[in-house]
Parts: sequence; C-alpha cells; structure tokens
Amino acid sequence: MAGGVMLPGAVERSIKQADAEYLEKHHIKALMHQILTDVVTGKPKDPIQYIVDVLTLENPGDAKQDNHGLSCTRREKLLVIFQQMDKDKNGTVDFREVQQHTSRYGGAALSEAELKEIFKDLDTTGDTKISQEEFLAFFARAVFNLDNAEFDKMCTEMLDDEPTDSSPWLEIGIAPKCIYVNG
Repeated sequence: MAGGVMLPGAVERSIKQADAEYLEKHHIKALMHQILTDVVTGKPKDPIQYIVDVLTLENPGDAKQDNHGLSCTRREKLLVIFQQMDKDKNGTVDFREVQQHTSRYGGAALSEAELKEIFKDLDTTGDTKISQEEFLAFFARAVFNLDNAEFDKMCTEMLDDEPTDSSPWLEIGIAPKCIYVNG
C-alpha cells in the first residue's frame, strides 16, 4: 500500500485471497466434485437443469431426474395438475376433462380443433386417454426450455386459485418425496 492506496498487484492478490477463502468456506470444490460425479454416473437427461436445480433447490436431492428429464420438484407439480384434471379419479384424463380444464385455466382461446390436436400429441398410445406417463412425457418436452421461475408460473396458472379440501393445490406447499421406479 502506498499512501492508503493498494497497488494493482496487491488488489489482484487480495481478490484471489478472498475468492480462495470463499471457496474453502463454502466447500465449493467438494460440491462441484459431487455435482460432476452425479452428472457422469447418474447421467441425468438434462444435465444443465440438474446442476441448476442442485444449486438452487432447498433440497438438492429433489434435483434427481426421472426418465423424462423432470426433476422431482417439476414432476410433483405436474402430477398435481394431472390429478386436478382427472375429475373422475380413474388415473387417466380424457378429452372432456382436458377441455373442461383448459376452458377454466386459460385455454379458452384454443379452438376445439386445436385442443384435439394437442390431445392427440398427449395421447401417444391412441387409446383416447392420457396416462400420467403420457402427460409427464408431453410436458417434459414442452417445458424443457423454461427456467424454474417460468415453470412455476405456468404451474400456478394451471392450478386452482382457491384450494378446497379435495384440491391437489394443497400438496404444492409440501416438499415432494422423490421415489422413482427405473424405467
């Protein structure tokens, strides 16, 4: 220091020292090692989203992805929407249920022909019913480029505004429990 002013080399050394202390204090090296190990060994379908989720979700374990590339958190939110759409609680959603849901939650701008085309994209088996797996596969493709804030906004717009005793909205505030079956 010359007259209270740090010389350029001293500023650089000070910044490097502060960086090194921060990295050590927060165990960044170990964290990055674990994340990279998880990416290499676990081979998540969307490794970038996996890394973002590990670093941003309250429970890093919720970043684990299913076979569609959906994190536990995203999967659980989509399943709440599916359950809300499945009015007769038979485990599938038919065209009438999709039509009722979309007319109530912002799909009124879609014509019946457009909605039928979307339904056809959802119903990959052609059995006129959408299973949970078909629903998840469709939305995994549809939300691939959404960041977590955009995804959460989409889910909020698709869910009941006012929770009821039977509304799956109540489940959103609960931390999801990830249990995946291989396949």
